[in-house]
Amino acid sequence: MRFYQVDKVTELCPGKYVEGVKCVSLDNDIFDEHFPGCPIFPGTLIIEGLAQLSGMFLEWCRKDMGCAPRRAALSLVQKLKFRDMVTPGDRLVYRSEVKCLYPDEYGAVKVTALRDGRVCAEGELLFTFLDILDDGMQEVSDALMRFATREARIIR
Repeated sequence: MRFYQVDKVTELCPGKYVEGVKCVSLDNDIFDEHFPGCPIFPGTLIIEGLAQLSGMFLEWCRKDMGCAPRRAALSLVQKLKFRDMVTPGDRLVYRSEVKCLYPDEYGAVKVTALRDGRVCAEGELLFTFLDILDDGMQEVSDALMRFATREARIIR
């Protein structure tokens, strides 16, 4: 099962920041239970979207630095606060900014989810880098990164 929580990457500045978009649709199965008659996009899925965007970004940064491929794995969520609810029809803009990046060890990012320019969620995420033991998994990851960033504005 695919579980993508970012629709596309819109802007990427290696080593500094990345922005992406998530369009929240009523046809998402999650709204059958969360909550009937009052659909609210779960905060955990906002965190997941921010983590997917940030992890992909940190992997991109490592590759841009000439490092061997490694998987960015979320290891810590801290200082994360939800400021506003997200409902079907909303368009979230996710932003992830590098706080620190030690390419052989870990990376930390400051993340924000915005709806109509208003902060819905913000906090910090920490990632560790894991060895990729399967070449097929790396090929899928590379293809996904190319697809997600195909229309992104890359700032150097």
